[in-house]
Amino acid sequence: MSMVKEAASQNEEEEEQPKINVRVSDDKLTAYLNVELSKPSQTVTYDQVMACLKEQGIVYGICNDSIRDFCENKKYFLEIPCAHGIDPIDETDGQLEYLFDRNQSRLPAEREDGTVDFRDLGLVQNVSKDDVLCRILPPAPGKDGTDVFNQPVAYKKGKLPKFPSGKNTVVSEDGLTLSAAIDGCIEYKKTILNINEVFIVRGNVDSSSGNIDFLGSVVIKGDVLEGFSVKAGGDISVRGTVEGATLDAGGNIVISEGMNGMGRGKVQAKGNITARYFENATIQCDGDVCADVVMNCNITSGHSVRLRGRHALLVGGTCRAARQIYAKTIGSSSNVRTEVGICSEILTHLLAKDSEETGISEKLEKEREKEETLRKQIDLLSKVISTTGRHLGKAKLMLRQLLENEKNSAAQIQELEKKAALEEKMKSESPADYNIIGLKVIYAGTRLVIGSFTMDLTNDYSNTKFYAGKDQIVQGPVLPSDRDS
Repeated sequence: MSMVKEAASQNEEEEEQPKINVRVSDDKLTAYLNVELSKPSQTVTYDQVMACLKEQGIVYGICNDSIRDFCENKKYFLEIPCAHGIDPIDETDGQLEYLFDRNQSRLPAEREDGTVDFRDLGLVQNVSKDDVLCRILPPAPGKDGTDVFNQPVAYKKGKLPKFPSGKNTVVSEDGLTLSAAIDGCIEYKKTILNINEVFIVRGNVDSSSGNIDFLGSVVIKGDVLEGFSVKAGGDISVRGTVEGATLDAGGNIVISEGMNGMGRGKVQAKGNITARYFENATIQCDGDVCADVVMNCNITSGHSVRLRGRHALLVGGTCRAARQIYAKTIGSSSNVRTEVGICSEILTHLLAKDSEETGISEKLEKEREKEETLRKQIDLLSKVISTTGRHLGKAKLMLRQLLENEKNSAAQIQELEKKAALEEKMKSESPADYNIIGLKVIYAGTRLVIGSFTMDLTNDYSNTKFYAGKDQIVQGPVLPSDRDS
C-alpha cells in the first residue's frame, strides 16, 4: 500500500511541473517562448529555459535579457521571442544600362551661344564595330543569414535583365555587355536593337530629318533640300533631286533625277558621281563623273568626265579630269564661257622632254642594297652593345645614326618604288590616251587645257579628239576605241 502511495505522489509531482513551450517560425529565424503552469505558485528559472532551448537545438541568437526578465518578473502569460537569427541579405536585380540615346526626340541641338541648330536633329546615331551599346550592372552581392539552429540561410539570387535582341549585335563572353558587330547606325524600338549598314531616309532630307551624318551608306527616297547636308562613309543614293545641298560620300554618289546646286551646292565622293543632270554645282570625285547634261558647274574628276545620253551636253563652268572628257556637245553657240582640261601626273611625265626618271630601277636596286647593309650594321652593333659595356656611349651614338640612316633609306625606297610604278605604267600609255572628245560639236569660244598647253578655240569642231602633242594641243578624229572607252 505504501508503494502505491509513493508512486501516486511521484506522478503528482510530475504533473505539477510547469510546461515550457518553444515555437519556431517557419523560416526558422525566430523562436518564441511561453510557459503553462499547473499551479499559480509555480515558477520557471532562467536555467530551465536555457536547458529546454539547448535540448531542442536552439543555440543561436539567444535573447538572454528577455528570458531573464520573463523568468524574474513571471511574465508567463506572454509569448516572447527567445532567439533571433540573422536575416539573409538578398541580391537586388541587375540593371540594364543603355549607352545610347533611346529617346530620339528630334529636338534641335543647342549651340554654345544658346542658339539652336534646326538642321542638327540627331536622327542618326553612329556606332563603330565593338562599341558597347548597353551593359548589365550586376546585382550587389548577397549574404547568407543564420537561423536559430545556427544553420546558414541562403540568400535569394537577383535576376539579370535581358539584352534587346536584333541583328549585327554580339554579347560578350561574360554575358554582361552588348556590342556592335559592324560599323553602322542604331535602330531601336522597344526590345529590338539593330545595327544597320544602310541608313534609309524614307522621305526628304529637310527640316523633319535634319542633316544626315552616317558611317555607312545612305539611301534617300525623296529629295535633298537646299541648305541641308548628307555625309556617308559609304555610298549615297538619292531617288529624287538635290537642290543647293552638300553631299559627301566615302564611296559612290548616285542621284536618280539630278542636281541644281543654286551656286552653293557641292557633291564630293571617293568613288564615282552619277546623275541625270548637274547645274550650278561644285563636283569633286576620285573616280568618274557621269551625266547627260552638265551646265555651269565646277568639276574636278580623278579619272574621267563622261557625258552620255540624249543630250550629252557640257556647257559653262570649268571641268577638269585626270584622263578624259567625253561628250556629244561641249560649249554653246552663244559662246558661254566653258573651260575643259586634262591634268594628271602621268600625262605630265609623258610630256616631259628630258625625263629625270630614267634609270629608276637601277637607283631602286642600289638603295635596297644600301638599306640591307645598314640593317646588318645595326644588328651587329646592337649585339656589341648588349654583350659589352666598353665604349658604350660611343656605340649608342653610332647606333642612333645608323637607325636614322635606315629610316631615310626606307623613305627613299618608298619614293623610288612610287616612281618605278609610274614609269612602268607609262610604258603602256600615250599622250593621246589623255584627251577631250566632242562627238557632235565643240563650239568656238571653248578653252582647252591639256597638261601645260592651253588652246582657245576660234572655230567649231565636229567629231574631234584633242590631246597633247610634242609642243602644243593637237587634234585628230574620234576612233571607235575612243567611243567604247
